[in-house]
Amino acid sequence: MTHSRLVALCARGVAVAALALMVPGRALAGDAFFDLTLGLKIGDDARFFLNLTNQHYAPSSQAAVAVVKRCPRPADDYPVIMLLASASRKPADAILAMRLRGLSWSDILFDLRVSPQVLFLGLDRDPGPPYGNAWGHWRHHKSQPKKGRFALPDAQVADLVKLQIASSYYRVSPYTIVSQRQRGVSVERYAVIKGRPAGAAPAKMSGSPSKGARPERGKGHARGQGQSPQKH
Repeated sequence: MTHSRLVALCARGVAVAALALMVPGRALAGDAFFDLTLGLKIGDDARFFLNLTNQHYAPSSQAAVAVVKRCPRPADDYPVIMLLASASRKPADAILAMRLRGLSWSDILFDLRVSPQVLFLGLDRDPGPPYGNAWGHWRHHKSQPKKGRFALPDAQVADLVKLQIASSYYRVSPYTIVSQRQRGVSVERYAVIKGRPAGAAPAKMSGSPSKGARPERGKGHARGQGQSPQKH
């Protein structure tokens, strides 16, 4: 084995050990879902958020691995699939199948008869950027539901889903996270910082999360979004 290859393997081992310490609860090295995320071509913050999402909804390990392996864009797809599976009480793989047929997230919401309200729980006033336009569109849709199907771009749906998951997981108001988003902090980065143990070194705004960081749930945490979605 060449020296450069040995250095690379050692570096990867250190990175895996650090990630195993910082990911949520049961997502540790040896866990099938966690091990799979290590091989995904995504950033550390996105990997952290995937494991947080998986712990939040707690599907079986076999089901979670089967779904995330088939997601075209796992960092965005998996959180949306898991939220919609929880809201609709449909299997996650059935929702993935709809996505793989080319349906938009808005179309899937409609076909599942899940109200778009699941994207705006806790947002009872205009949150401002980057969610203000979507919230205004939803408020208008609620007041005139017969004017047409509610639709948002896929990227906005994914961002709102991550906002909902982080808000529910950490038991914080979505407005708290929105205020950080307005400072340029992604939802994934917020989750990493929020999950850092007390006394740990502050996480940088770019790059990997702090070594040893582990998310800590807020008191009274319960799996799922905590509210029953309204139907269309």
